[in-house]
Amino acid sequence: MNNVHAKRLLRSVYLGTCFFGASSLLAQTDSVVQIIQTNFAGSNAHVIDPSTNEVVDIIEGVPKAHAVVNHPDGTYFYFANEHDETIDVVDITTLEVVERIPLVDRPNKLVINKASLKLYVGIRDAPFVQVIDLASHEVIKTIPVAFGVHNVYVTADSKYVVAGLGAVPATVDEHTIQVIDADIDEVVWGVALDGHRVRPMAIESNADGSANRIFAQATRLNGFFVVDWDQREAVDFISPPPLHVSQQNFDGIQDGTGHGLLVLPDQSALWYASRLDSRVYTWSLPDLEFRGGIEVGPSPQWLTATPDSETLYVSLVGSMETVALDTKTQEIIARIPVGFGPKRNSTHILPAETGR
Repeated sequence: MNNVHAKRLLRSVYLGTCFFGASSLLAQTDSVVQIIQTNFAGSNAHVIDPSTNEVVDIIEGVPKAHAVVNHPDGTYFYFANEHDETIDVVDITTLEVVERIPLVDRPNKLVINKASLKLYVGIRDAPFVQVIDLASHEVIKTIPVAFGVHNVYVTADSKYVVAGLGAVPATVDEHTIQVIDADIDEVVWGVALDGHRVRPMAIESNADGSANRIFAQATRLNGFFVVDWDQREAVDFISPPPLHVSQQNFDGIQDGTGHGLLVLPDQSALWYASRLDSRVYTWSLPDLEFRGGIEVGPSPQWLTATPDSETLYVSLVGSMETVALDTKTQEIIARIPVGFGPKRNSTHILPAETGR
């Protein structure tokens, strides 16, 4: 192990096993919150301060970044680099790329399991989820799945990793959501979505952090499947109220009609981004009662929120900006210019000494 990795292990402090601790972390004086907006058509990412809704830093040298996560101890950001088929390791203090971890093929979304300190990377063009040890920065396992992976998520109790597959299944019964047991890093069960590929997902949790439901967007559908975790099947499909075709946008939506799902950290609501409608919609939880929507601009792509669940951030490819939205009033409070092709965004809770 080199000195950099040894130093990181000595500094490692576990910041919480799941997002239920996010609000209390925000209240502590020894942590800061940042929103990172990646720019898929560029080679940088913008760092937004949610207290001012202004860009405070730009991370360079991360081309075609699909997503980003941070080490729990606040030492590194990890970017999924589709251009070079690597995970780009960025020093949080200097914001410089310090290492590139090679992968078997092009990555899509990635996620950190904080309990095991492992990074899970969905491989888009090969049927694998690759597992990286955060202490050594080495790939320690390549998990076979049925098709190439679009997105991966981890349950709040850190026990499972959920992979949404991006290839068209041969039959309606093939599992396009596959669930990996994080103790053994093997697929243990799956869910079929009527023959659809999976786009973004969100996981609703029970009070103990175990998964209750998965909400899953699928290709060519303006709505989301409701998957019961215990039943291991889709039990409903919910759509926003239909708009007249004159109010819809068909430019650049590809087959991702809906693209962006988020359960707020306090579990009070589900938010949904519709490329077709140029709107975000919300349903209350756990009853899934429709609570309205707001037009935000062309081609909303991804959603993230502050740990207190008060502000939602929506990336807009069509206008090259990130919109900040008050989740209570459903009003836009800021439009933040970012880079080219802004897609995935994420919320990062960092120790104050490493935050910029």
